[in-house]
Amino acid sequence: MLYRGFSHEELEREYSPSSMIGGDLSPYLASYDALSAQARASLQVKENLPYGESPTQVLDFFPAKGAGAPLHVFFHGGYWQALSQRESSMMAPALIDAEQSFASLNYTLAPDARLDQMISECRDALLWLASNAFSLGFDPSRVTLSGHSAGAHLVAMVMASSADALARARLRVRDVVLVSGIYDLEPISLTSVNDPLQLTPLEIHDLSPILHLPAPGPRYHVTVAERDTREFIRQSREYAELLRKGGHSVGFDLKKGMQHFDIIMHPGTFLPAGQ
Repeated sequence: MLYRGFSHEELEREYSPSSMIGGDLSPYLASYDALSAQARASLQVKENLPYGESPTQVLDFFPAKGAGAPLHVFFHGGYWQALSQRESSMMAPALIDAEQSFASLNYTLAPDARLDQMISECRDALLWLASNAFSLGFDPSRVTLSGHSAGAHLVAMVMASSADALARARLRVRDVVLVSGIYDLEPISLTSVNDPLQLTPLEIHDLSPILHLPAPGPRYHVTVAERDTREFIRQSREYAELLRKGGHSVGFDLKKGMQHFDIIMHPGTFLPAGQ
C-alpha cells in the first residue's frame, strides 16, 4: 500500500482525472483551443506580454470595456507539464461581460522548470501586472486569482509565499478561486505524474499548500467537480476545511454533474456569488 491504503494502480487512477471520462481528454483540449481562438478573435487582447526574460514568461491581457475595472488572473492547469495561456482565453468573454479585465498567465513547464520556479514565475507575473496596472487600465485593489488543477496549486502557493510581496506592490487580492486543485504533493510523487517533476522530499514538504496556509485576508472559493476522482474531491474538501480552521473566509462547492475537464467551461465556476 503506497498512500492512504491505495495500491499503485489505484493511486494512478485516482490522480488521472481522465479516468473519469474514459481516458480520452482530446475532445476537451480541442474545445479549449477552439473557444480560446474565438475569444481572441472577438475581443480586444494584448497577447504574449513579457513579464520576464524567458520566452515562456508571458501573459495575455483582455481589457475590460471601461477603465478602472477589477482584474481576474487565471493560472492554467496541465499537471505542471502541459498547456499554456493560449488555451485559457475561453474564460475571457464571461469575465469581460461581468465588467472585469482578464489575464491568463504562462509559465515554464516541467521538465524545463522545477515547481518552485513555476511558483516564482507566477508571482513575478502578478508583480509585473501590479506595476503596469495604470497603463493596462485595471484597478489593482480589486483582483481575483483563479487556477485549475495544477494551476490551483500554483495560486495557493503564491498566496502562501508571496502575499506580502503582492501587498507591497499595491496589488490587493480580494478573491481566490481554486478549481479541482492539488494541495498535497505526496501522492503525486508516487505516480507517473512525477516522472517529469522529480519531486524531492523537501519539495513535497515545502511546496504542498496543506502544509503552508496563507494569512487570512481574501475570500477563498474552493470548488471541485462532482465527477472528479475521490482523491481530487478529498483534497479540495480538506484544504477548504484547513482554510476555515485557519480563520479564512472560505466556501466549498461540489459542482454537480461536472467533471475535471468541463468544469472550467462553465462561467459560473469563475464568478462566485457577489462578483
